[in-house]
Amino acid sequence: MELLAPYCTEINGVRRALQKDADDMGISLDNYWTMILADWDEAGTMRARWLPRVWRDGRMIYKVVFPAGWWVDITSTHTLAALSLHLETELALIGVTGTLTVAHVTGDNRAITTLIASWLRDNVTLFDGTQPIGIRFTSKHGHPAGSKGTCWAYWMRAMDAGLPELVRVRAEEPIAENDQDLKAAQKFCKIQTR
Repeated sequence: MELLAPYCTEINGVRRALQKDADDMGISLDNYWTMILADWDEAGTMRARWLPRVWRDGRMIYKVVFPAGWWVDITSTHTLAALSLHLETELALIGVTGTLTVAHVTGDNRAITTLIASWLRDNVTLFDGTQPIGIRFTSKHGHPAGSKGTCWAYWMRAMDAGLPELVRVRAEEPIAENDQDLKAAQKFCKIQTR
């Protein structure tokens, strides 16, 4: 969902931009969109809502082993309260007033998410004297039944210090066209891949 949802948003933005044209023709946006898709099919153009095969071919699923350490859950109440307290001035400068919410930390405003991640990376020492290895948060797109829908952002501190990276790739595999997770995300986003 994290990878496909932006394409869904982009397609919906294009559709909304056509509303004036649909109104001028005296038809609904859905009917106008259907007419456009039919024209594209007739012309042999790739349909909207389709991602080319290269989208899958250019990506892999990696199973990785992280070094031992702690992750900061940026969607926890305690973390949100601490961030609100320590970053009150900085957050106000970018338009966030009041208490920081899950919507802020999982939203699309990169000024907010980058500020928070940078501050946590550079300033936090944990109860055991170590620095966190990254952040984790619940996906804003939800999660399938029986799954947690957790996103992870790992800070490559060793590489930043010029040392060998500590993350180890355990396995990698291509994203198959019939991958069940891909199919589920495609269904929610109303996107297809070839």
